[in-house]
Amino acid sequence: MYRLRILDSAQFRALVTMDDVIPGVKEAYKLFSSGMAGLFPIITHEFDPGRTDMDIKSAYLNGAGIYGLKILGWNRDNPVNLGVPALAGLIIVMDIERQQPVGILEGTPVTFLRTGAAGAIGAETLARPESENAVVVGSGAQGRAQIMGLSKVMPKLKQIYVFDAQDVCAKKMAEEISLCYPGIQITAGPFTSLEEYVKNADIVVTCTPSKKRFIRSGWLKKGCHINTIGADMPGKQEIDPEITANVKVFGDSRSQVAQKGECQHAISMGLIGPGSITEIGEVLNGTKPGRTSKDEITMFDATGMALQDLITAKTALERAEELNIGTVVEMEQ
Repeated sequence: MYRLRILDSAQFRALVTMDDVIPGVKEAYKLFSSGMAGLFPIITHEFDPGRTDMDIKSAYLNGAGIYGLKILGWNRDNPVNLGVPALAGLIIVMDIERQQPVGILEGTPVTFLRTGAAGAIGAETLARPESENAVVVGSGAQGRAQIMGLSKVMPKLKQIYVFDAQDVCAKKMAEEISLCYPGIQITAGPFTSLEEYVKNADIVVTCTPSKKRFIRSGWLKKGCHINTIGADMPGKQEIDPEITANVKVFGDSRSQVAQKGECQHAISMGLIGPGSITEIGEVLNGTKPGRTSKDEITMFDATGMALQDLITAKTALERAEELNIGTVVEMEQ
């Protein structure tokens, strides 16, 4: 028999904040790039391309004593048809030493925070510290998560412009969150003017399910940093491959971004090779340089790793045990 703790979304949110998740995700990157953590092959499938898909991401963290997986499904139409979020899934955490399950968590809020944390770490590590304005493309849950993350790590940030292929969605998000970030002006811009705003941005974040590039070569100014968040499976694309070929590229996992991230397109065209990608964990560990000049354009290709989910889930489960929060189930074997 073993004991298993189950946390729903509300319980997780009561236990963990973005401030808690950023250090954990940073540690996961460092463990991965030092060989103390690893990824298993990702399983992805599109049931109805552009409308429904799923992925199963799994990993182990020897340095944290855990392994496990996240299974996540996406249905574009769920918010309209069912009144529920487009994303749903579960995270299962296993203990390496005991080889027993220790927890199950609803995956959506974990995904929200850990992906926002990933973007925050990319910007904190690679963007110019004096960056004052950002463009965020995508008004879904991740648009909100990315803004939350940026607000935690970029103290000079004064202005964020939000864009979406549907202008009404960008406007709605900007109106809903603008009061949450005192000192940062959040404004929606018309998608037809995206080029103008990107050309003046210190930081650009793309977080959409797009399969067609919408950030063009020549748009990023000197010294800009871009986080590409949306591309996490073959075929997804947000930026021109020529951008990737002409900037300094960083990723969460070198092999994963080459296959499933924004880098897949530049690599398939022969514009870059996997060897030109530096892992963010290598920069955090001090084994590889990050930004080396104010004029350098940097890019962080974040495909998402189960390591992030698991280390975030571990933090929540440990706090839940201390506070006796969640449902504990005794499983007979």
